[in-house]
Amino acid sequence: MHKRGTSFKTAHLYILHDQDQQKTANRVDWAFSVNCGGGEPAEAWRPMYDTWDNRTALKREAGVDLRGADNTKPVMHYTLSWAPEDRVSKPQMMDAALKSLKALGLEEHQATIAAHNDKDHQHVHILVNTVHPTTGRTAGLKFPALALRDFAREHDRIRLEYEAERQRHADKAEQQRQLGTYRRNPELRAKSMAMLTPDPTLEKIRPPHQPRIHRRRALEHKDVIYRMRRHAAVHAHANYVENRALAAVHRNERDQLYENAKQASHVALTHVRERFKSRWRDLYDAQKQEAKYVGQLLDKPLERAVYVFVNSERLGNGRALTPKETAALIVSPTKLAMSVERMHTRERGGLAQIEKVEVKERLDRVWRAHDVSINNLKARQNAELADIRAQQKADADRHISYAQQSHELEAERRGLIPETPPPNARPFETDQQYASRVRQEINAAQNDLFGPDGRAWKSRRPSLPEPSPEPQSPPDVDAELEALKRKWAQERELDNGR
Repeated sequence: MHKRGTSFKTAHLYILHDQDQQKTANRVDWAFSVNCGGGEPAEAWRPMYDTWDNRTALKREAGVDLRGADNTKPVMHYTLSWAPEDRVSKPQMMDAALKSLKALGLEEHQATIAAHNDKDHQHVHILVNTVHPTTGRTAGLKFPALALRDFAREHDRIRLEYEAERQRHADKAEQQRQLGTYRRNPELRAKSMAMLTPDPTLEKIRPPHQPRIHRRRALEHKDVIYRMRRHAAVHAHANYVENRALAAVHRNERDQLYENAKQASHVALTHVRERFKSRWRDLYDAQKQEAKYVGQLLDKPLERAVYVFVNSERLGNGRALTPKETAALIVSPTKLAMSVERMHTRERGGLAQIEKVEVKERLDRVWRAHDVSINNLKARQNAELADIRAQQKADADRHISYAQQSHELEAERRGLIPETPPPNARPFETDQQYASRVRQEINAAQNDLFGPDGRAWKSRRPSLPEPSPEPQSPPDVDAELEALKRKWAQERELDNGR
C-alpha cells in the first residue's frame, strides 16, 4: 500500500513511464484502464479527475447525502508483487489485479493497471479513484491493507493447492506411463482450465482492444481541451455578469439599511432635542431672573446674606459654604455675582450632560438594532451568493466535460450539427483565442471596478464588461473565407474516407 495522493496525472506519469525519465516507458510491459471509457491508459486520469471534481453534482443526481468529510485525497495506489522465483503470465496478473479490486469492493470504480519489469520480481501497479463514478460517494475502505493481505493469502493458498494437485496428477501420470497404462486425466484438465479461466463476474470491466495513440488523436485531444476552455470562458462571462448584478442588488440593500439607520438616528436626535428644548428655555429664564435679582442686591447686605444662606449648597457646588466663604460673598457683591455666574455655568453643563447621555443611549439603541439587521442581511446575502455559485458550478459541470465536448466536436466534423460560434466571437477567432480574450476582459473589468487596495471604490458602481467591438474586416475577407471552406470540405472528405 502506497500513500494516498491528490494528483491523478502525477500518479499516472509515475506508473506509465520510467522513473528517471518520464518521456520513456521501457519498464512498462503492459497497461490498461478500467471503467474509464475505453480510452488510452495515459488519458485515464482525465475521467478520474472529472469524477472527483463533479462528486457533489453526482451525489445530488443520485440522491446521496452531502454531509460528511470531503475527499481531498482520492488517489489510491497499491502494488501486487510475486516472489522472484514465480513466473506468471499476463492473463494471470491481470486476473489477480481485477480480483484484488473486487476484494476491496472497488470493482465499479475507475482504475489503471500497469505491469513493470524493472525489478527481479514480477509486480503490477494499481491506481484507483476512490470516488464512485455514478454516485459520487467515497468508497468505505476500512483496513484495506488487511483486506489485501487476506486476498493475497487466499490467492497463494489456491495457487499452492493447485500446484500440489497438479504435481500429484503428474506423478500419477508418470507412474501410469511407466506401467504402460497412461491416459489423459479429464479431471486435471478441468481444474487447469478452471484456474486459467478468469472470474466471470469481472468480464464487464475487462479492458477492450485499445489502438495505439497517433498524431491525429493528440490533435483531437487539444481541440477538445480548447473547446472546454471556450465553454468555460462563456460560463465565466455569464457568471460574472450575474454575480455583478447580484452584488449591485446586495449593495443597494445594505445602503438602504444604512440610510434607514441614519434616518432613525436623526429622528431620535430630533426627539431628544425637542424634549429638552422646554427645559433649556426654563433654565435660561430662571437664570436670567436670578442674575437680575442678584444685581439688585448691591446696596442690600441683609438680603444678600439671606440669599447666600439659602443657596449655600448651590453656590458651593453641592457642599455648604464655609463661614469664611459665606462672609466673603456677603461683604463683596462682585464675588457674589461671579459665584452666581459660575453656578449658572455648572447648571447649564449638567443639563447638557444629561441631554448628551440620553442622546447617546437612544443612538446606541438604534445602531445596535442596525447591527443585528445588517448581520442578518449579510447572512442571507451570503446564502444567496453561495446558492448562485453552487448553481453556476453545477451548470458548468453539466455542460463542460471532456466526453461531451469530444462528442460535440465529432458531430460538428461529421456535419451532424451546425458549427455554432461563441457569443461575441470575432471572425477567424479560435477557441483558445476566444477564451484568452474573454478572460482578459473580465480581469480588466475587475481592475476597473476595484482600487489599488483591493476594495471597491465608493465613487464607482460595478460596470458589466461590454463585448469588445468587432475588428474591421480586411478587403479580401471573402476570399479567405472561401479558401477556408474549401479546406474544411477537403478535411471532411478525408475523414469520411478514413
